[in-house]
Amino acid sequence: MTSKVVGVGRQFVVKYGRGLDLIEGQNAIWVATHTGIRVPKIYALYEDSEDEIKYIIMERLSGITLEEAWPSISNAQKDMVCVKLRNIMQELRALPSPGGYCSLDKRPLPDGLMHFEGTHEDPSIISGGPFATEQDLNRAIIQRAATFHEHIKGKAKFYERVFSEVFINHPPTYSHGDFQRKNIMVNFLESGVEVALIDWESAAWWPSYYDYSTALFGCHRFADDWHHWLEKVLDPCLKEAPWVLMLINELYY
Repeated sequence: MTSKVVGVGRQFVVKYGRGLDLIEGQNAIWVATHTGIRVPKIYALYEDSEDEIKYIIMERLSGITLEEAWPSISNAQKDMVCVKLRNIMQELRALPSPGGYCSLDKRPLPDGLMHFEGTHEDPSIISGGPFATEQDLNRAIIQRAATFHEHIKGKAKFYERVFSEVFINHPPTYSHGDFQRKNIMVNFLESGVEVALIDWESAAWWPSYYDYSTALFGCHRFADDWHHWLEKVLDPCLKEAPWVLMLINELYY
């Protein structure tokens, strides 16, 4: 069962499901505690012991998603939003890693480039870290992909050669992990615009290229100008992004 999201009145949103990871709520609490970034206030995190369904009860933020707003807002409004988003992402990316590439409290990295389906007798193959170096992370991504995705096995040596040249010197950087317009809330007021980030399940200390590259994936068919404005929010990683997009397509589609 995948997670579902329902609104409860004007104040609350409940996200629930057996596949839900409560770290999403824990990440939001941690970010709210350590930054000035606007995120949904988390009221409760729990798992029903009988049916194993997990619940996150959170604040219902005012406004609409940037995805909904984008077609109808002016360039001046887009610029205003992107200035706020750049400040948000700079503050987020300044949060120091507790040690290497990992999730909160040095837990394993979430899905993303570590995606797999199935089990394996060797725990090192399914380990999501933490990883002390980018080289360790690169090896784990390739090994896991080749183990669980038959069509990638023949490409493993190729990826090893590419990764050793492309994915180097990227420090662990706290990343939202799913930086798409659908996960950005905006509320336009006479005094300006309020901007908030939602959906923190993929947040972790990923390599510094990760948020830009996965955000570019969220541009889908590049049907509008979001990709242009995205570069005002995050410094482009044009060398790394195509390889990330290729790997994501192979892991998920």
